[in-house]
Order: sequence, then C-alpha cells, then structure tokens
Amino acid sequence: AKFGRVKLDPNKLTGGARVPNELWNDASALNSWLMRSMPTGINFTEDVAYLTGNGVGQPLGVHNSPALITVTKETNQPNGTVVVENVLKIYSRCLPQSLGSSVWLANPTAFPQLMQLSIAVGTGGAPVALVNIHASPTMTLLGRPLILTEKVPTLGAAGDIGLYDFGFYLVGDRQSISLESSEHSRFMNDETELRAILRVDGRPWIQSSFQPLNGDTLSPFVVLGARS
Repeated sequence: AKFGRVKLDPNKLTGGARVPNELWNDASALNSWLMRSMPTGINFTEDVAYLTGNGVGQPLGVHNSPALITVTKETNQPNGTVVVENVLKIYSRCLPQSLGSSVWLANPTAFPQLMQLSIAVGTGGAPVALVNIHASPTMTLLGRPLILTEKVPTLGAAGDIGLYDFGFYLVGDRQSISLESSEHSRFMNDETELRAILRVDGRPWIQSSFQPLNGDTLSPFVVLGARS
C-alpha cells in the first residue's frame, strides 16, 4: 500500500437575499421560511460541488477525482441510451467492500432508459427487471438504492448514472452555516438583507483506483461514460 496526505482547505460559500420591508410586516411567517430555505439552497450547492466540483476554490468532486473509474459505452451503442451491459459493467468495477454501502445516482432524464432494462431468462422465462420500483422508500438497482437527482449530468453525458460509496469521501466543515440579517445595509431602499455563510471543503480520501490481485481496477466511484 502507498500512503499520502489529504489536505482540506475550507472554502467560503455564501448566499443572500434582499427582502422589501413591507413583506416583513405583511407576511409574519416569511422570516422563519427564509431561515429554513436558505440552508437548503446552501446544502444543494454543497452537494453539486461534492459531485462535480473542480477543486479550485471549491471541493474536489467525485467526477473529477483521479480515483474515478469511467466505464465506456458499448460498441455501436446509440446516443442517449443506457443498456444492460452498462449497468452490469459499472457494478463489476465497484470495490467489493463498497457493494454493501454504495448507492446509484442517476439524472431523472435517464429514468425511462433504466425502466426498460431487463435480463432475459431462457426461452420460457419472463425477463427480470433490473430496477425494483416497489422497494421502499427508495427504488433499487441490482439491490442497491437508486436515487434520481438533477445534481448529476443529463442523459448521454458522462456521469449521468453511477455507483458511489460516499464513505470514501471526506467533508471538512470548518464553519457551520451562519445566518444573519441587517436592516441597515439597504436602509435607503427600505429592504432587509439576509446573508448565509459556510466554510467547507471536500475530496475523496483515496488518490487512485485499486489494482486487485486478479482482474480489472476497482473503485468506490464508478460512472458511465458519454454516449453523445
């Protein structure tokens, strides 16, 4: 084994809103709604960075990690499609110890393709669907949770579907979300200004995929390549 050092540098993530003061007077629940909604927006931006961030002034996302394995499309595979072989090959390249803790992420635009995936059973059997929509509370694909999210690329782009074990991803929260308001900064405009600040960094703690004793390289992060 080779060991290295992972450095996390907290990056500042900010968000804000300007609210006309009459709204504070006319909508009594506005303040509590904004205080709930702003952290949700911050968290959304964090998730996108953890997946696709370039590591410059922001976290290094899984999709830009040297540990990522990208499975290439099948020969003559049409653009904008997902076929059974894609899914099986992604699963086969996942680190075995991650199979019990990994999750599938897919863009909603890939859902129609995923619902058509099946494995034929001889000449007299019925096809076996790969996606189980009856699993509760989340659908499953090959027994692992399938989460549809807009935070990964759309159908046909690299990474529109992938298998991830986020136990191999480090998040460094240097400063939790702080929410503050000021009625002075926009006094002449009769507005109240809200500000949210978070300092955080993240990156995979492994620096490359793993070469097993036998077989192809393996990783806790495996995605499908472009088909466009």
